[in-house]
Amino acid sequence: QAVTGVAVMALATMEGLNAAAAAGRNLVITYDPAFWSTNDDLAQVKAQALFAQKRDFLRAHSMVVFNLLDHWRDRMPDGITTGMAQALAWQPETGTANLFRRPQGTLLTLAQELGAKLNDKTLRVVGDPALPVSLVATNFGDTSRAAGLALLNGPCDALVVGYAHEWEVVEYAQDMISAGRKKGLVLLGQQASVESGMKYCAAWLAAFIKDVPVMHIPGSEP
Repeated sequence: QAVTGVAVMALATMEGLNAAAAAGRNLVITYDPAFWSTNDDLAQVKAQALFAQKRDFLRAHSMVVFNLLDHWRDRMPDGITTGMAQALAWQPETGTANLFRRPQGTLLTLAQELGAKLNDKTLRVVGDPALPVSLVATNFGDTSRAAGLALLNGPCDALVVGYAHEWEVVEYAQDMISAGRKKGLVLLGQQASVESGMKYCAAWLAAFIKDVPVMHIPGSEP
């Protein structure tokens, strides 16, 4: 089967797949899987009508979805962090990939900057809006308990993540603040926290894939 074009997106939603089909792109490169499972465990969804509808749509349009998450995150430097830093116009601290020195501001102005540059209207903030912030740590996408706690206990004033379990990283940040620690946490949501990384992925692919067109299809905020 011939590849007619490449569509790169953060989440392989029906909205995104429809846009790819309308543009004549039948190879979809995505950050998150098409069928709502990190490890493609389809046992619980195969009997559902929505699974059949999405599967049949892909088949009808001769589309293939390739999940690039692990490959793109294992790239050196990490493709998501690189793309997000470009979108934010942030430069990492020397010798680090996810620690950024910002002009002195507050947790509120940090959240406002993130919302404006990433078009993120539903981000969440934990901490005092007036907290002075100049050193920001990032962990875009899913943030595990171990990663979140390690970064919060590091030198950063604020940690910016995609999402984390409420009872782990979020509660830990709340307890740090209640205990008198000067920390902030910003949760962007998954879409907003990887979108620019996948836009960068599309540009990277287009630099060496010349036989077919490559495009980035942005997702809409849930």
